[in-house]
Amino acid sequence: MIDDDSAMLHNRAMIINNLSMLAKQKCMISASLGGKETVLTFIVAIDYKEGTLILDYSSSDYLNKKMLSTPNVKFNTSFIGIEVAFTSDRITLIKYEGEPAFSMPIPSSLYWYNRREYYRVKTPMTNPSACEIPLATPTEFSTKEYVAAYQNAIEAIKLQRIANIQKELVSKQEEYNKLSIENKIKAKLEQQKLEAERQAGLNVAEEARSLNLIDLDLHDIGLAGFSMTNYSKAFSFFLTLHSIHENCTLIMPGHDDVSVSFEIMTISKIQTRKAGEFAELVGVKFIELKPFIESTILLYIQDIERQSGILNIKI
Repeated sequence: MIDDDSAMLHNRAMIINNLSMLAKQKCMISASLGGKETVLTFIVAIDYKEGTLILDYSSSDYLNKKMLSTPNVKFNTSFIGIEVAFTSDRITLIKYEGEPAFSMPIPSSLYWYNRREYYRVKTPMTNPSACEIPLATPTEFSTKEYVAAYQNAIEAIKLQRIANIQKELVSKQEEYNKLSIENKIKAKLEQQKLEAERQAGLNVAEEARSLNLIDLDLHDIGLAGFSMTNYSKAFSFFLTLHSIHENCTLIMPGHDDVSVSFEIMTISKIQTRKAGEFAELVGVKFIELKPFIESTILLYIQDIERQSGILNIKI
């Protein structure tokens, strides 16, 4: 364990949040019982009312007794490259859901050393993650250059929306062709209902809102930031070095959308197969991530690694 005071957490909410991630993934934890004796366990549950952790009970009677009698048990694990450690001097035997288990107070401090702060994992090309960046609507004080750039961006967003709709329609048609006659009828009725709502103007506000959102697919992501691909020159006016973007929406399939702020740190050209095609990679750094947002990103990274075979954790 590296001696780094910045890695020691004392905020109770953050400690509980991070331990909850370990519990959700049933992350195996090594409990040092003094000398060379250790026992493997995991967090079965967190009792928020009592302020305790419920730990799995070992199959070894000897190690279970040792666990209860050791004055200062040291717990260590690694969670997707993050070193985690905490201690307890009050471990008791309880019954949890009819089975024996260990109980200990939620630790007052938690060592959480993130060696992967600058590590990034590439996002999947199928069902990709994305970032929505809101554009500020021009005002009477806006420059002519900004107004013109905003109008160009809005036109580019419209074209992007049309292309996405066409792509979705092709995909839906392929799925539709595979349906039974009965399901085709149901799908047709549902489509007619949605079209009627659109014609009635029920979705106008949502469509208008989305027109000032730059929507870019992510190339990779980590705890420090991410990079995204931009194929529209109209957007590059707003994506400049060291520009800060707030209240952006990070979309990670399978997880809740989260609001993030970031600073653009790098911009590099991408070589494409089509001559003259505009493409750039925009790298950003997060600004003050909240604990629950960091947790969501961590779990998304873990999902990507598990799906790609990098990680093999039993859930």
